[in-house]
Amino acid sequence: MEEKENTLRRMEAKDLPWFYKLILKVPGTDFLESAGGIFWGILTPIFLIGEFFLSLYLILSFSFPVNVILTSIIPAVSFALFVKISFKRFINRWNATFGEPGFKWDIEKAVEEYVNLLKRRGKHN
Repeated sequence: MEEKENTLRRMEAKDLPWFYKLILKVPGTDFLESAGGIFWGILTPIFLIGEFFLSLYLILSFSFPVNVILTSIIPAVSFALFVKISFKRFINRWNATFGEPGFKWDIEKAVEEYVNLLKRRGKHN
């Protein structure tokens, strides 16, 4: 039993603690999790620059308590989105490395097919 707990296995959402399940419930798209270079290299800088100007607009256009609340919501939402995307990418990388292999190697069958192919080629030549 102890040996089974120490082995690295596929990470499922149902096996995670409640905090990580809560992170996975943050709305988002599957596109952002699979497009790593586009996300961190293009979308994130554009989003942060837009967030800066939107924060300036919100600070200057609303009165004191409202502008602080509205301005603090933007970084909180963007942080939650970035954490979710990073966590989903980590789970995908973990499952690709330590999960069940998607391709089963059947060496005996492959060798048998190769030998049959060589026999058929030998008969035709």
